[in-house]
Amino acid sequence: MVPDGAPSLITTGLIAGTLHARGLQFPVLIGGAAINRAFSYRALYPGGRESEDVYEPGVFYCKDAFEGLAVMDQLIDADAHGALLAKLRSGASDFRARGDEPAEQLDLTDDSVRSAARTAAPIPTPPFWGVQEIPVDLAEVYRHLDTHVLFKLHWGGRGVKGEAWQALLRDDFRPRLERMWREQTYLHPRALLGYFPCYALGNEIVLLDPGDRSGELTRFVCPRQPKGDRICLADFFRPAEDGRAPAELDVVAVQAVTVGAEVTELMARLEAEGEFAEQLFVHGLGVQTAEALAEWLHSGVREALGIDPAQGRRYSWGYPAVPEQSEHLKVDGLLELSRIGMSITDGYAPDPEQSTLALVAHHPQAIYFGTRQGRLLPNGSPDDLIRGSSRDPSLFAELDDSEPPDGAVQEEDQPAMA
Repeated sequence: MVPDGAPSLITTGLIAGTLHARGLQFPVLIGGAAINRAFSYRALYPGGRESEDVYEPGVFYCKDAFEGLAVMDQLIDADAHGALLAKLRSGASDFRARGDEPAEQLDLTDDSVRSAARTAAPIPTPPFWGVQEIPVDLAEVYRHLDTHVLFKLHWGGRGVKGEAWQALLRDDFRPRLERMWREQTYLHPRALLGYFPCYALGNEIVLLDPGDRSGELTRFVCPRQPKGDRICLADFFRPAEDGRAPAELDVVAVQAVTVGAEVTELMARLEAEGEFAEQLFVHGLGVQTAEALAEWLHSGVREALGIDPAQGRRYSWGYPAVPEQSEHLKVDGLLELSRIGMSITDGYAPDPEQSTLALVAHHPQAIYFGTRQGRLLPNGSPDDLIRGSSRDPSLFAELDDSEPPDGAVQEEDQPAMA
């Protein structure tokens, strides 16, 4: 399966084209946040719109790993294989006949109009300046593990309802998670956290050297909504005065977390041994532990800054507010990711795989938004916290077996890759 992320949007088409040119007959399965079914329809025609050549083995979109398993089951079943290919080709043909809707050209760089985010929000004082490795309390990380996302999206519980859902929670998912967490030896969490003086200049967040508070270290470039409230992430930091650093500098937290490489190595070993179901359970736990680690570290930032536990937001590159993943190189320059065994790949992804990078805005009006959606609220809105909620696995004994609320397991614009 081709991995998710922006680079795969390019490489998937190249892979299908190369396989077709060499006469190889390997089905291609694709999926991930940056990919949709329309992309698989396009990739099915390796010669582009001007060619009728079709990559005969097929390019199949799978919304998650469990759908990938279902597609694989059909591919190795003689009867189901033909029906699956016929459905794919019919969908691709219809899509091609309709044509792509013309893409609206949006200017995300215009900073001539700023959002109405308050420019004089109180600026908290961090517990330290610069970068430190933060000791990880894995028992506390567990309380930030989003079990709704884990159970519904990663472990295949999507669509299961009623008595069947209650039985799945009671007899499988909850005891499985408790057992895996208790017995695992493959998660090695580490965390880096940096506090930097900063200010906003147009659509950029300018980070300064904590030592002299004047030397520029880097700038994070952020897109601005071309319409609506014209929000830009930079708006949640104290703005420049006459193009220069303001008298009172703001503070930004930048964080990096990883659960290490061993979980990825274990997944590869399980796959090689044909233990596909167990591989998916381990993969889900690894992914969500990395997210829980980011959530735990963010909660510590809020506490250290003395702000409300649900104030502000955490933004990860690759999501709508900060979509450019090449900014990860700047994070590496700031935090020295090698200190916790991390690096950035040629495709700008953090390595090991189960790792995340993010910046934290403390501003009370900070929200998650995209270039086409998201509105600024006068008094902000509280963040969605996992610890202490129905998703907190430490509270299993206090919970009933009810369904999670609608939307609780949908992939959000943020934060969960943070």
